Amino acid sequence: MNNTQNRQNQSKKPIPRSLIWGGGIAAIVIAFIVLLVVLMSSTETPTAFLAKWKNALESGSVKRYEVLWVKSARQRPDVGYQETVQLLTGGVNFEVDLGGATQTFRVPRYPNRYRIEGIPLTVNLPGETQEQFRNLVIEKQGFVQQRWKIIKDEIVGSDFVATLPSTDPAQQTTPQTNSPVLPVVLNWKSALESQDVKTYTDLWDKSSRKKRVSSFRRATELMSQTHIVDLAEATYTPVPRQKNRHIVDDISVTLQSGDSIIETHVRTLTIEKKGFFRRKWKIINDQVGDMGSNAIALAPDVTSGANTVSGEASGGTFDGNAPLDTQLKVRQVLGKWQKAWEDKDLRTYMSIYSDRSRITRVTVRGGKETSVHLTKRQLRTKMKQLNDIYAEIQVSISNLQVNGDRAVADVQFLQKFAGTRASGSRPAYSDYGTKRLNLMVDPTDGHWRIYSETWSRYEDVPEFPKM
Repeated sequence: MNNTQNRQNQSKKPIPRSLIWGGGIAAIVIAFIVLLVVLMSSTETPTAFLAKWKNALESGSVKRYEVLWVKSARQRPDVGYQETVQLLTGGVNFEVDLGGATQTFRVPRYPNRYRIEGIPLTVNLPGETQEQFRNLVIEKQGFVQQRWKIIKDEIVGSDFVATLPSTDPAQQTTPQTNSPVLPVVLNWKSALESQDVKTYTDLWDKSSRKKRVSSFRRATELMSQTHIVDLAEATYTPVPRQKNRHIVDDISVTLQSGDSIIETHVRTLTIEKKGFFRRKWKIINDQVGDMGSNAIALAPDVTSGANTVSGEASGGTFDGNAPLDTQLKVRQVLGKWQKAWEDKDLRTYMSIYSDRSRITRVTVRGGKETSVHLTKRQLRTKMKQLNDIYAEIQVSISNLQVNGDRAVADVQFLQKFAGTRASGSRPAYSDYGTKRLNLMVDPTDGHWRIYSETWSRYEDVPEFPKM
């Protein structure tokens, strides 16, 4: 009996504390590994990976292109790897248009695999240019840290375009520089052109985004528009006595909305090496400059009386109660508007008008007014007809007056129009009158645009009307 009780008591012995602690530690380790896998899983989007692929090709670096591939896939002869590496090794320049891809879809039965079809490429071979279309297949690879990798990069169509070799360095798409910040600039260019806000944000130093929040916010707001970045004239300058900081200046950026060119401006990047253990080049400022050649050249002395819009007498100093900053910006917009009209650049001309703009045409004859109202589309039709009729157009602006604040401007001026036909040497038609414009800052992108326009044309009047 006692032996039986002893055996029962022995069987009910408590579990050793070491086993309890061991089981707890094992559970913690498993939970930590699961958490580590989750945290180390790549959050990179296929779009961001495509930007890396574009950068690798356009940089001409075989190494940057090679690391994007699944290692085992590189050995296969039918996936396009060897053909592209051969072109890169030969110093061929690539231009990739990610926006031209015709279709992107997930491959059936492969949840982590995507296929992007019809990506246009321009391959600048010695003495000739080849237009290619490529299909790209990418897949998430890795056990602990999953990343997108290429498993196929195939050429599905190509054609040669007859071109003359360019000797103008300004036409080179890839800047010839040994600057250490060039990879950052190329990634920045790709992020803008692919409108990838996340990739653009990751290029910034985190603390600098907070210090220069206005520059960062301005740049990200502009990314709603299509960007065309030209690095041909960019300058790469190390900052004296700060070897880990470089300035990249004179970057030309053209903004488009659909087929309409909004503006061309200059960007300046400040790039610095950041980090304690792993130091990386990061953007610490991205300064958006003024508009380019379409901006009005201001006189050295704004009180000198020169009309900064048309070059004619404006009647003295800036007229109107608008702040000086608004006066200058409105004159820039009017200069761009005036130049586009005279150059018959309909696309640029119409981009200055808001989609909701209202245009009124008033004819003043014998003291009586006759009004016609137009939409933006109808205005475009009228302007196209005008461009077709006259070979040369001249527009003069005088007596400019700008009233308003920093977001709204009421503008009025005297305008004279003259149109000359191709067969004539003198204007075949001219008119003059008063133009009133209401300009506002477009909340979608921060640009000044025309929201209403009233043109009062005077007939049988010997002189300009007094304002």
